[in-house]
Amino acid sequence: MTQVNVWYGTESGNAEMVGDEIAAALSSTRFTSNLSELPEISVSDVSNAELTIFVTSTYGEGGLPATTEPFYDALSAERPDLSGLKFAAFGLGDRTYENYNNAVATVSTLLVDLGAEQIGPTGTHDAVTGLDPAQVAQEWLTNEILPILDAEGETEQVEKSSHSSDLFPWSNEDFQKNPHPWYDAARELGPVHQTDDRTFVVLGYDEAMKFVKEPSMSIREPDWIQENPWKAFGNTVLSLDPPNHTKARRLFSRWFTPKLIKQWVGATKTSMEGILAGYKPGQVIDGHFDLGVVPTHTTMAQVLGFPDGEVEPLFWALWNAMLIQATDPAPETREQSIESLDYMFNTTAKLLKEKEENPGNGLADELLAASKRGEITEREVLENMVLFYMSGAPNPAYLVGAGLEIFAEHPEVLREYRDNPGAREQIVNEIARLNPVELLLTRFPTQDIEIAGVSIPAGSMVKFPIGAVNRDPKIFDNPHEFDFTRPIDASRNLTFGLGTHSCAGQLIARAEIDIIFTMIAERFTEVTIAQEPIRVITDRLVAYDKMPVTLS
Repeated sequence: MTQVNVWYGTESGNAEMVGDEIAAALSSTRFTSNLSELPEISVSDVSNAELTIFVTSTYGEGGLPATTEPFYDALSAERPDLSGLKFAAFGLGDRTYENYNNAVATVSTLLVDLGAEQIGPTGTHDAVTGLDPAQVAQEWLTNEILPILDAEGETEQVEKSSHSSDLFPWSNEDFQKNPHPWYDAARELGPVHQTDDRTFVVLGYDEAMKFVKEPSMSIREPDWIQENPWKAFGNTVLSLDPPNHTKARRLFSRWFTPKLIKQWVGATKTSMEGILAGYKPGQVIDGHFDLGVVPTHTTMAQVLGFPDGEVEPLFWALWNAMLIQATDPAPETREQSIESLDYMFNTTAKLLKEKEENPGNGLADELLAASKRGEITEREVLENMVLFYMSGAPNPAYLVGAGLEIFAEHPEVLREYRDNPGAREQIVNEIARLNPVELLLTRFPTQDIEIAGVSIPAGSMVKFPIGAVNRDPKIFDNPHEFDFTRPIDASRNLTFGLGTHSCAGQLIARAEIDIIFTMIAERFTEVTIAQEPIRVITDRLVAYDKMPVTLS
C-alpha cells in the first residue's frame, strides 16, 4: 500500500484537527497515512519523503504558526534537494486579514523552490465562512487529491521474528531494574517479536517511529483485555482516537501555546526561587521531590486555577492508580488503584465545586463555563481536570531527578548547561532519551498490519518498549552512553510519545525542566548524590521514591 505523510503545523489546534481528519480519511482508502506535527519532522525526513500532505494555519497578519516556523527555518537554512517529493497543501486562514492563508503559500513556495512537485490545487479554509475545517479538508482530499495520487509505497523490509515469551520477563525484578540486556539480546533476533497469541513487541526505532502514529493503531483496548479502573479516564485523550481525540485535545490545546507557556513557567521560577532561598549549600535535599515535583505541580496548579494542595499525597495517588497498568499487576493492585482513583477524583471534584462558588481565570474555569454552555459534560470536565492536576509533575520531575544524576556523574555537563545556552535543548533531549518515565506504549491495530515482515492481526496488542526504541544501535552510536553532542535530528526519541497521542504537556514540561536546570546551574557548581537514589518501578513506569542530593 502507498503511504502518504500528513504533516501539520498549528497555533491553536485547528490544523491538528484537519490533519487527523485527512489521516483518518486516507486510512479508508488504498493508502496508509503517517501523521506527525512539523516539529517532529527533520530535514532528512523531508528529503526522504515521497508523498506528503502539508497542513498549516496562518498566524496573525500572515505569519507562520509556532510549530511551522522552525520547520520552515530549517528547510531554508539547509536547502535540501526535494526533487523526490510530491506534495499537496491545505491552509487555514481568515479572509478578513490582508495576507489570507499566507503560511501555506509560503511553505509551498519554498518546497517547490527546493525541487518538490505540488500535486493538485492548494486547499483552503476560511474561518469567516463558519464551515467545519475538517469537513472542508475531507472534501478537498476526496475531490482534488485522491484522484491524482499515484506514488508507490515503501517496500517493507522482511526481518526475522521470534515467538517466545522468555525474551521479555516483564515481572522479573532484575528485568524491571535494567531491561536493556534483554532488549539487546532480542534485538539481535529481529526488531519484532511475538510473545503469545495476541501480543507483539516492537524494538526497532524505524518501525516504532512509523507505526506508533499509524492511524490504524488504536489506543482503545479491545474487548479481550480485562477492563481496569483506568477506564475512569475514558473521556480524555488517554483513551480516545481521532476524531474524538482531536475534540478532547482542543479543550485545552490553546492553553499550552509557546506564548502562554512562557507565562506559566513564571510560576516554576517563583517556586524555585522560594525553594533555593531557603536552601543552604551542602544541605541534603530531595532532588526529585523538592526540585522536581513541587515546582512543576505548582505550575500546573496555576494553569488550572487550583491551589497547590497537598503535593506529596497527590503525586503518590497517581502512581498507585497507575500500578494497574503493569503487564502482570499484583492481586492487591486493583483495589489499590480504585482507592487512589477515588481520592484523585474526590479531591478534584471538591476543587471544582469551590471553583463554581469562587470563579477565577484558569483552565478549570474555562471548562466549567463550557460545560454550562452545554459544549462538554460535567464528567468530561472532571476527568480532564483530574488528569492535569495529578499528572502535571511526574514526567518533568523524573527527568529533573535523572538530570541531577547526570550532572553529578558528569560535572562538565552542568558547566555546559550554565555556559552554553545553545546546548541546553540537546542536554535535556539526551536526558529524556535515556530516562523515559513511561516505559511502554501499547497500541491495538484495527486492521491486519505487517511490521518488518511480521503479520499482526487486527485486535492484537502491540507493545513498544520506549527504552529499547530510544537505544536502538542502528540509530544511536553508543546507545547506552550519555552524549548530548548528538545532533537533534539524530536524537529524536519516544519519551514524550509521538504523533496524535504525543504528550500534551511536552512543551511546558521541557520549559519547566529548563527553568529548573538553569537556576541550579547559575547558582551552583556541583551536584553530589548524597545517598543512592531509590526508585520504584514496574515494567510500565518508574519514579524516584528518594533522591538525596547536595548542591554546592
